[in-house]
Amino acid sequence: MSSKPKIMLLLLFFFIGGLALGYFVNRPKSSGVVVEKKPAVNGFVVKVVTVQKEDFTLSMDYVGSLKAKDEAGVFSKVTGKLVEYSVNEGDSVEKGQVIANIDRDESGLKFEMAKVESPLAGVVGRILMDKGAAIEPNKDLLAIIADMDETSVKLDIPEQDIPFLKKGLKAFIKVDAYPDEEFQGEVFRVAEMVDPQTRTLPIEVRIPNKERKLKSGMFSRIKIIAAQLKDVLVLSQDAIVQELGEKFVFRVENDIADKRKVILGKRDNGKIEVISGISEGDTVIIFGQQGLKDGTRVTVSTE
Repeated sequence: MSSKPKIMLLLLFFFIGGLALGYFVNRPKSSGVVVEKKPAVNGFVVKVVTVQKEDFTLSMDYVGSLKAKDEAGVFSKVTGKLVEYSVNEGDSVEKGQVIANIDRDESGLKFEMAKVESPLAGVVGRILMDKGAAIEPNKDLLAIIADMDETSVKLDIPEQDIPFLKKGLKAFIKVDAYPDEEFQGEVFRVAEMVDPQTRTLPIEVRIPNKERKLKSGMFSRIKIIAAQLKDVLVLSQDAIVQELGEKFVFRVENDIADKRKVILGKRDNGKIEVISGISEGDTVIIFGQQGLKDGTRVTVSTE
């Protein structure tokens, strides 16, 4: 055999040997421990709550400006000069009481003082002119008289709230001037016509104010109590799934999602009354149900 074939065989021998050596050196070593394969976690990991009965209060929140139940501007009936006010801001006045005198003298003529009277009983809310000012009749506002024994706030209610509002409902009012105090009033008037421009319904809330703490013009937050229900099934609105105009929830039983159609009632602050479809003690999904199908196996999160 010539030297060239011998060299080729020798190179082939070394190549195969190198492959064998690499296999034995780099192969994984057994630790002798059997690793248990963990089952895959289901695709739907959900959070749940247990359905319970509780008392349920339906309330609606609004904001508005307070004003006196009755307010009236005071004007002079004659041209002249304001001589003086006979009252000060905050004074109580009776209807017909003189609150200002107007000098209506003209060159070459002499007149008695014109007396300006209060158009209603109440309190002097504002005095608006300076002494000596020239007054034009029925134009220059001299003062504002307000009946502050009762205040009111007028609200424009959105259409979706209309079914729950009626005259006589309790209302609770908060103002920044008295942050720790709540004033109670009631719905005094509910209009019969919706404003076609805003699609809102005007209502009026009145609040007793014998101590006169509430002032006309104050910004107020109003909570109207529309209903108080005792011992009803209540669920977070996060549990509700809507499909084609119908409402559903998913119960969980033995790790299987059970889709249930529900009939709902009143809503308030993220909670909703459940009239039918589930029972007290049911486990209901509140997170993770989007895209979930009836009968799907789920994993309940414990976090």
